[in-house]
Amino acid sequence: MPDFCAAYGCSNRRSLKTRARGITFHLFPKSGKMRRQWELALRRVDFVASDRTLLCSEHFRSEDFDRTGQNVRLKEGVVPNIFNFPAHLQRLVATGNTTTSRRAEDNLPMDLSQDVPKPDVGATGDRSLSLKWQATDHLYALPACPKAIKAKLEESSAQLRKLQREKSNALRRENRAKMNMQALLEELKEKNLINKELKDNLECYSDLPVHLLSRQGVEYTKAQRDFALTLHLHGPKAYHYLRDTLHIHLPHPSSLQRYSSLALQTIFS
Repeated sequence: MPDFCAAYGCSNRRSLKTRARGITFHLFPKSGKMRRQWELALRRVDFVASDRTLLCSEHFRSEDFDRTGQNVRLKEGVVPNIFNFPAHLQRLVATGNTTTSRRAEDNLPMDLSQDVPKPDVGATGDRSLSLKWQATDHLYALPACPKAIKAKLEESSAQLRKLQREKSNALRRENRAKMNMQALLEELKEKNLINKELKDNLECYSDLPVHLLSRQGVEYTKAQRDFALTLHLHGPKAYHYLRDTLHIHLPHPSSLQRYSSLALQTIFS
């Protein structure tokens, strides 16, 4: 039975496609307190998680994960906080005490947080909301001093470079996930392009560095040639699917004939 993400409006399920996109799935915490925090974060009426209930990685921040081991794990005490709720589940908060507000304030330059009016303790909700809008208008105003403008620009540029690095790292992780031989074999089996026997025979090549196959001009190793010969001989449709559809840089069929001739010469010499 497929494993689906339990978040509102999320259609991700555990499959080859989500694994290729770098999406991981995580069980709800076993402890009662943390599990209850996760359940409340989903904002689903009378929702109670089971021992098999999952959330996908798209509902957590990148810094919530521990990627030091072989498996991607969540850090201790992490609570999901990235959701796409409809309007009736959105919460209107007048003060700046939410997690999103604190994250936004952390990204603002320090000199822009001065002189921001704060709501009185005994103020009404309308008064608090009004002060919030005043603070927002003030924060978006440009400083009058040219040095302050330059400092703000430099800080914004540094933040942009940081986001670009994070995006680049995410793309590299996604490409590594896609360029996994085990994932390719699973996809071929799922599409009925190879049978179980052939898949089992090709398991010995599961640690083959597929990313090297995408580099033009790189000499194929013996393991790569043997893999190509075996797949082309027993699963030609699968071979052409990898080469023509997924654009994996496998040897041309004419090169395979040359490899076969050289192998026969070696055997009978």
